[in-house]
Amino acid sequence: GIGISKDDIDKIFDRFYQAENGISNITKTPSTGIGLSLTKNIIELHHGTIQVESTPGYGSIFIVRLLKGCTHFTKEELARDQQEKQTESLIPDTVAFTDHMEEFSDAEQREVLIEGDDSPRTILLVEDNEELLQILGSLFSPIYRVLLARNGKEGLEKAREERPDIIVSDVMMPEMSGTEMCLKIKNDFDVCHIPVVLLTALTSAEQNIEGLQRGADDYINKPFNAKVLLARCNNLVRNRIILQKKFSQQKDFDAQSLASNPIDQKFLDTVNSIIEKNLDNIDFDMNMMARELGLSRSSLYAKFKALTGMTPNDFVLSCKLKRAATMLTAQPDLQIADISDRLGFGSPRYFTRCFKAQFEITPAEYRKRAEKKTSADAD
Repeated sequence: GIGISKDDIDKIFDRFYQAENGISNITKTPSTGIGLSLTKNIIELHHGTIQVESTPGYGSIFIVRLLKGCTHFTKEELARDQQEKQTESLIPDTVAFTDHMEEFSDAEQREVLIEGDDSPRTILLVEDNEELLQILGSLFSPIYRVLLARNGKEGLEKAREERPDIIVSDVMMPEMSGTEMCLKIKNDFDVCHIPVVLLTALTSAEQNIEGLQRGADDYINKPFNAKVLLARCNNLVRNRIILQKKFSQQKDFDAQSLASNPIDQKFLDTVNSIIEKNLDNIDFDMNMMARELGLSRSSLYAKFKALTGMTPNDFVLSCKLKRAATMLTAQPDLQIADISDRLGFGSPRYFTRCFKAQFEITPAEYRKRAEKKTSADAD
């Protein structure tokens, strides 16, 4: 501002006080005389102090001093504080998280998403409130590599650049809203598989429906509990990891279960038809698949890794081995060498080695075990 005269400086914290001309000397704008009085009351409730140093023509400096911790509060003040937090319209439990780290056990802080899988996972947090953004970062940083964005436009750019495992975004933001960002992500081939969780203080059913219609995987209303937010995000990431592991390990697991949207479903349909067409082609590889799909090698690799947890070549091999397992049981008279040729493995030895690596037994043992099970079921 332009500074405060000595005549006014002792009165500026008085309720409804204004300069003689009715215009605030601090801001040059119409004033009610409430702001500084309210500020002083809030600071004093926190056992703090506020003072001002001002020179007309230069400006004003306000100095606020607050004590760290909470030992200077009485039990009654702390009890009242906790009670008021239950009715605040902000995000009480999330804001309180930084002050109550002890509420999270060490196990919760360092939770492993999947036992035996310590692969680093990335979360993108999109929020225009800087304080809340940092709090959310503190919440997720023990488990995830955390990326931060201040609005939907920046969030969309980082999603495309970094391809995180999950995105948590506020709805109301400048530049681009959370729902608009979500819609663009869910319509982008490269990133549409990423789960998006929307946070909002708008609790109407219409707002929730809009977010879900735009492809949001979850919708969480403010105020929310920090542990609940963490658990729900972990579940979304964990469920995708579990589906990927099931696909790689179970012969009858449908790859379509990995797709959570029409774009990915169409992609996997096309991939399966290309693999089906090239089952006996020894030379079929990632380069040929990329050409068939009209994608670059890097784009194809990144999409497969994110969607299935596998490289394109590993995915093709897994599909062929699952087909081999079906042929071993459904066509008992078919020689193992013939199955190897029909599926483009080049040699029965290589086929046996690949089959054992996936199913932990040889093709011959797999067939015998299936025959015994069929006989036992018949008896």
